Amino acid sequence: MPSFRILSKLSLLLLLVICVASVFCVFSLPVFEYSSSRCKGLDDCDPFQPICATYTNEHQFFYSHCDMLREICLTGKDWKIDFLSHCNVSKL
Repeated sequence: MPSFRILSKLSLLLLLVICVASVFCVFSLPVFEYSSSRCKGLDDCDPFQPICATYTNEHQFFYSHCDMLREICLTGKDWKIDFLSHCNVSKL
């Protein structure tokens, strides 16, 4: 009967792994929801509006509003539209 003990221990270990994986999936859902909320602005962005933006000490010129939103979605940086002239572009 040693094989029964081994199978019993393996099944308990497998059950424990499944429970831990389930808990991990449940707690990771808010992370995915937060990420998707950052990306939902891509649906109605302006692909032809150039943007000058800032994030902490960084300044960036984006060729379009969609480029800025895509950068926010992929990196998580919270770029804000900057109305200063550090990009040296004139707004049309």
